[in-house]
Amino acid sequence: MAKSRGGQKKHWAEVARLQVWYAEIKRRSDLSNYALDYKFAWTEEGLKSRRPEDDRPRIFEGICEKSRKPKGRDKRWRNMEQLVIAVEQEPGFSGTQSLYEAELWNLLQEEPPTPDAVEERIDRLLEANGLVREPMEKVLANIESVFQELDPPSIFDRCLRLSFRQMDRLSRIALAWSLYLQTEPPHNASFRAKILSIADDMLDHFFADYLPDQHSLYYGFAVNSLLRARLDLPAQKLDGYGFIETTGRWLVVPKGLLGNVTETDLIPEKALSYLWGSNQIHSS
Repeated sequence: MAKSRGGQKKHWAEVARLQVWYAEIKRRSDLSNYALDYKFAWTEEGLKSRRPEDDRPRIFEGICEKSRKPKGRDKRWRNMEQLVIAVEQEPGFSGTQSLYEAELWNLLQEEPPTPDAVEERIDRLLEANGLVREPMEKVLANIESVFQELDPPSIFDRCLRLSFRQMDRLSRIALAWSLYLQTEPPHNASFRAKILSIADDMLDHFFADYLPDQHSLYYGFAVNSLLRARLDLPAQKLDGYGFIETTGRWLVVPKGLLGNVTETDLIPEKALSYLWGSNQIHSS
């Protein structure tokens, strides 16, 4: 990797991370960089010794213009971690810390993970969001009727979208990314295509919302990172993927729906047709 004068060149995802965090702060307030420095940059020690003639730290200017993290070498001023916490604690800025610390930024820079590491990440995300993952026969209330309407990849897709309703945006991206990795085995290609479509759309909207002026650049980087992402398979498993050949096709659903997912859960427009009559659905 190329070197810069200050050391190793920043990964583009670290630049995006700082810019997304900064953009969210600016979206929530009309404070100038000067005002943000005055409000957040000083440590308690720095505040005690601050004098009117002191230079301001120019921390937010450095973040905005150079994507430069404050190191905290001058004990009067906060480092990046301290700054993120200070902003989070201020009324009106709740959630900015989770945005800065989102798993997305690690995924965009991740070296090929092992299948076990991906499985652990998926399990953690499922547990945190009240979701489970099970074979189709354990999820669907009447598998025969559902199969009359949808093929397995479409069932997988709709169950995942149903589960997303109880997840925040950043957790959705992390889960979709991890499931994409786990559907690497070739015979899971139809399921992988569904997840890729979902993840692509989420990354597109994420960068469009937070960095509209640089959307094309960072969305392109992010999708390329996803497409290049691969599992790190142990040498003894180069001829197979183990359990993920099967689990990659399992359905993700809310715990409360396990064994009770019906045709109308997955095809809500059919429920409307039963209530109002199919000819009235398109009447408005």
